[in-house]
Amino acid sequence: NLCHKIGVNNFPSLLPHTMKRRCPPILILMQMLALCLRTGGSSSSRRIAKPAATAFALPTIHRSNSGCATTTTTRMHSTAEDAKPAAAAASIQSTDADGDDDGKGGRGGEENYAPPWSQPQSKASSSRATRFRQHVNPLSRRYQMNADLPDGWPQSDFTNVNLPLYLDIGCGKGGFLLELVGRRRRNTNGNIILRDDDYMNSTKTMYEDTTSEWLPTSCDGMNYLGLEIRPQASQYARARAEKRGLDGTLSFLGCNANVDLDRLLTLYRKSTTTTTSIDGGNDGNDNYRRPAFVSIQFPDPHFKKSHSKRRVVTSALVTTLAKFMREGDVVFLQSDIKDALEGMRERFVEDDGKAYFDECSDGNTDDDGGEQQEYGMRNPLGIPTEREVSVLKKGLPVYRTLFKRKGNVFKS
Repeated sequence: NLCHKIGVNNFPSLLPHTMKRRCPPILILMQMLALCLRTGGSSSSRRIAKPAATAFALPTIHRSNSGCATTTTTRMHSTAEDAKPAAAAASIQSTDADGDDDGKGGRGGEENYAPPWSQPQSKASSSRATRFRQHVNPLSRRYQMNADLPDGWPQSDFTNVNLPLYLDIGCGKGGFLLELVGRRRRNTNGNIILRDDDYMNSTKTMYEDTTSEWLPTSCDGMNYLGLEIRPQASQYARARAEKRGLDGTLSFLGCNANVDLDRLLTLYRKSTTTTTSIDGGNDGNDNYRRPAFVSIQFPDPHFKKSHSKRRVVTSALVTTLAKFMREGDVVFLQSDIKDALEGMRERFVEDDGKAYFDECSDGNTDDDGGEQQEYGMRNPLGIPTEREVSVLKKGLPVYRTLFKRKGNVFKS
């Protein structure tokens, strides 16, 4: 295990050589620790580069006829395989796997970092069996960089950009948006959208579909965009959308919403196509190219008090939403952690949030239609997320609230 952590793959093959000479285990351990110090002593040595040729000494014990033991050392070198740099070392150097430097700096300079979403898509990212990292630190240096967008975005991702936008911040693997767009398209033209997991099948009977009460009647009357900070998860979601033929209406981007949201919405507002939307002519009208419905569902709660600054809903995020949204536009929040929901809600009921958003408590009853409970409103869209399905199956509560944009003009 120690060899694996320090990035030396051929050390176990040398153990038989040492055992022939009856080397005590304690001396083997000492040599391994010495080698660890020479290679930097951290797990990041595997990601940055392996040493060109590591030289180390193996102790050998010789016993004379008199029974006295003498120790000599044999100097050996690691194989050429250990001299090969790691695949990603040329472009990215990271302080640790989670990026837990909190933006305080690391071993490398700023120029050694690249956006984590710039990595080429791996074959694993399109596999159903892929498991993704559950948590990342959004404040680490590399997650504070602007994401690389496709050339010509948003025209590259959407057939008609003269439409309002459904924005899902923290979309995960994209199951919610895939089900939302797939179900609405199926209801419109009767096509059957391919379903590939138990989650999508379970959504058919869990809630009553109420999307038509909040979103345009036709699926083609809106574009859908999911933002996810974990690179592999966003790549996986994008591959799923292409597999179902939903590209052109649904898109996913890997980015940090607190870094890139203003830039993305600015580009979307400035974009235009010659296509007229199903709701009528709106070319050149910025009121249509805006986030009309925003959902933030089950974000990472970051339980530790010292980690609360990592939460996705910040005052700056609320200000950005207020800047681009128009009167009556909706922000929907939900979480299975009450403290996490209250933390998000606080950002919308103070400062800029209080000035531009009103909390809507309509339908504030629990899912069983019983007594009124705090944050117990029904899911307004009637389509649960993957996390929501898991929580409700366990009989646990889900806390929800909803805000609507006021009619006052945004003041920068």
